Amino acid sequence: MKETVLIKRLHPSQNEKSSMGVPPWLTVMKNTSFFSTCVTHSSKKKNDLDHFCTECRQSLCSNCLPAHGRHKPVKIRRYIYSEVINRQDLRKLFNCSGIQTYHTNKAKVVFLKQRPHQQQQQQSNTRECRCIICDRSMQVNSLYCSIACKVLAVYDIQTNEKAEDHLDNVTLGRREYLALGIPKRRKLRRKGAPLRAPMF
Repeated sequence: MKETVLIKRLHPSQNEKSSMGVPPWLTVMKNTSFFSTCVTHSSKKKNDLDHFCTECRQSLCSNCLPAHGRHKPVKIRRYIYSEVINRQDLRKLFNCSGIQTYHTNKAKVVFLKQRPHQQQQQQSNTRECRCIICDRSMQVNSLYCSIACKVLAVYDIQTNEKAEDHLDNVTLGRREYLALGIPKRRKLRRKGAPLRAPMF
């Protein structure tokens, strides 16, 4: 007999929806490749691109930081062969609520990009949560497995809200149109193709 798996799907609260917003630099950062060699400082030590400047929207190495002293660089770290960011550093710039956190070096980190799915594990009766975007298995009380998934969710919510506002405006316009007593135009029927009399 097959055992049933209970999958718990959470949804963002109304307060979280209202506080959501994706800064432009975050969209660039999630699509940026890190930990390659900096072209500008290729001959120096510590030249891995492991920072991101939120003002210039570009990856930086440790030698690039003095030129961006007054900007707000974000430190990118490695964890399980993936890019992660210290949650404490990111929460000053972006709402991190709902993103699953991990502990590494006594710090809470969040994954920057979507993680590859693991092989299907044996079914069990234990409850598990899944990311509402990529359906990846997660810990309890989490909505997104990474920053990238939350960005996609925010864009989806904003798109739906714009579509709803557009429909409300169209409906309101129709009501005003009818309230003014403006008669609707009747559609003129197109004449059919003329039929010729049969020839004898």
